[in-house]
Amino acid sequence: MKQIQSGQVIFNSTPHAITFWDTATIVIVPPDTVINAQVEEQETGKVLYSPNGSVTGFVKTAFVPTEEGRETIRSVRESEGGDAVIIVGSIIAAQAYPGEVVAMTPAVGFERVPPAEKRANPFRFTVF
Repeated sequence: MKQIQSGQVIFNSTPHAITFWDTATIVIVPPDTVINAQVEEQETGKVLYSPNGSVTGFVKTAFVPTEEGRETIRSVRESEGGDAVIIVGSIIAAQAYPGEVVAMTPAVGFERVPPAEKRANPFRFTVF
């Protein structure tokens, strides 16, 4: 967990460091505890018939929370001042824990760069 120059306290629930571009300064937030999700496939009932006669079903993929992930979120909220901490995770974690975990958005000018050059925006986050 780290407070960055813009004042936010970031809990990094990804397995890698997050590099923020914070008011013209690079701030690296190391990983804290990873928050994972489970994957569930839900049948849609739609099928695709291919020329060779095989049938492929279409599914909706849902990302659902785990008890371990919920416990990590509870622990962070209890020990670090409630909602003042921004819990940043993957897009999958943000979908599994809507309103509790957010995902990064790129900093202006870093939208289409290789992963090693990515910079996250400390003022905007993706929520589900």
